[in-house]
Amino acid sequence: MSPDELAITMKNSIIGIPFPPLIEAMLMEITIELIREAGVRLPKPIGQTIGIVGGLVIGDAVVQAGLISNVLVIVVAVTAVASFVLPSFEMTSTIRMLRFPLMFMASMFGFIGISFGLAIILMNLCRLESLGVPYLSPVAPFNWQDLKDTVIRLPMWMYKNRPVYLNPQKKKQIEQLRGWTKKNEKKKYLHLKLFFFIIQSQIGVGILALPIC
Repeated sequence: MSPDELAITMKNSIIGIPFPPLIEAMLMEITIELIREAGVRLPKPIGQTIGIVGGLVIGDAVVQAGLISNVLVIVVAVTAVASFVLPSFEMTSTIRMLRFPLMFMASMFGFIGISFGLAIILMNLCRLESLGVPYLSPVAPFNWQDLKDTVIRLPMWMYKNRPVYLNPQKKKQIEQLRGWTKKNEKKKYLHLKLFFFIIQSQIGVGILALPIC
């Protein structure tokens, strides 16, 4: 349960706002997208300045004018910053576009609408393929052998087999192309080098000790 003071503050923030929350969110999202696109097309130093100053000025102006509540400005700003966490630019652009239909479903059906929308997106991802390979493999279809290279990455010396979901003709990786060996293999090669070094040094000392005719 949220504190009573927080609920009262959020309730007071929407008093006098002429638009419903959906229209407020759509206006702020469109404004953020316009600022972002303008920052991309401007020179880098000016683009960063426009993004920061434009966001602050527009956010403060719409709150002072009573067009949008201050709580919604905070939510949209946090959402815009969180979109930069994703490492893939293509995925970031897709998620930015998916926010709009999810906002419509949340406005009409609440949390059930969000859950239903996420379920539709997940089902679509499960049926996608890239060059004949499932998009969510090895999670869907599930394959426990290939999970070592997903959320948790195991040591490199454990990757001796190629991924099963790629259907490789040769399941074993070529060791000469990996560029690394297991620690035990390194120790074995080190012992062999040390053995040959001792033999060569003894032979060299023996040759030097021979009498010169």
